[in-house]
Amino acid sequence: MRLPVLALTLLVVQIPKYNPTGIWESETGVEYQILENGADLEVKLVPGSNTKYLQYDVSLKKQDEINTYRGTGTFTAKMEGGKECKFDTEWLLVIVSPARMFGTTTGILADKKTCAVKEKNQEQMDLKKKK
Repeated sequence: MRLPVLALTLLVVQIPKYNPTGIWESETGVEYQILENGADLEVKLVPGSNTKYLQYDVSLKKQDEINTYRGTGTFTAKMEGGKECKFDTEWLLVIVSPARMFGTTTGILADKKTCAVKEKNQEQMDLKKKK
């Protein structure tokens, strides 16, 4: 008798939609300003929050799963020696609470002199709401 009641409760309980607008901070201290724009999200780097990353512009589209967004954009990084390089990036974000989201982003290893991409991978993100 307990199992059917638990199953019915899980079917009736709905996951709320969270509003991610605000400043979010990664585990490494990089801060992102996220703005909900209708059903989609715009992500920008908070100026001065990281000396390596100079700019982030990512547009994320709402997915079928609630609180899930996927998209692409670009970021500009300052390489050793001072050269600035612009790279493409892909993001996936899942908002798990009003103050926490997890996801993945493109990690890039590039030549510091030519900006040529040597290696791409997916890196885990853990963002906590700051404001």
